[in-house]
Amino acid sequence: MKKILIPTDFSDNAWNTILYAMELYANIPCDFYILNTYDITPVKLVTTVSSQRVGHLYETVKIESEQGLKMILDDISNSNTSLDHSFKTISKSGSLSKVLRKMTKKDHYDSIVIGTKGATGAKEIFLGSNTHRVIKEMPNCPVLIIPEESYFEEISNVAFATDFARIYHRAEIQPIVNLAKSQDATVRMIHVYDEPKLNIVQHYNSNSLEEYFKKLKYDFHVIPDFSTVEKAIQAFIEELEIDVLAMINYPHSFIERLFREKVIKKITFHTTIPFLVIPADN
Repeated sequence: MKKILIPTDFSDNAWNTILYAMELYANIPCDFYILNTYDITPVKLVTTVSSQRVGHLYETVKIESEQGLKMILDDISNSNTSLDHSFKTISKSGSLSKVLRKMTKKDHYDSIVIGTKGATGAKEIFLGSNTHRVIKEMPNCPVLIIPEESYFEEISNVAFATDFARIYHRAEIQPIVNLAKSQDATVRMIHVYDEPKLNIVQHYNSNSLEEYFKKLKYDFHVIPDFSTVEKAIQAFIEELEIDVLAMINYPHSFIERLFREKVIKKITFHTTIPFLVIPADN
């Protein structure tokens, strides 16, 4: 039984993310945990006259959170849900990033599925440096980012962007293997190169990846470095009709190069394919 954590801010994008997750895991038994976080901004607190008023404000947003989650459960019950899926709601005070960090440290979740854009909490994660911080704060949990207006369709090709610069651990690759196996998809490993040939270390690491993917359909693609990594990856996504982009986040990794180019923000807002970020197994 997989445990899937889905933050919501009650926006249309957040609801679409829930629907996407339900479709993605349609044939897999899952417990879905729908999370809403609430907080009072310092500006609101400054205008508050008394501690009694502060308590009233917190009680109000707490009730709004719980009522919103109840409405989501009602909407889910009216949807075409799998008999192997169960749904639970969680309402917690605090910022979304802090709540997620505490929850993933306390309990194991197979994945966090989250939308890129929304009215409140979810929007904060994917703007500027907050993206990097939140992903780094999920040390034990892959994060699947669902772009706005991205609706579930058959997944045929999963791209794994890598520089082959390090040994890959089975725990890091397993989310990609699980995704490809569940969708009968092809894994397409892509290397955006500065040099046209892989060095000895890169060859060794690429061979180790073949062992992980040997029971799947997979292929290697080496593409030249464009003016930015973003342009190279976008060209690859369009050419091979990629459905999901996956990367592993570790110190000095390929993904950090993308962060320096602010590609995470561009990908999450400017593409229509989901983006799977996997934490390094340290």
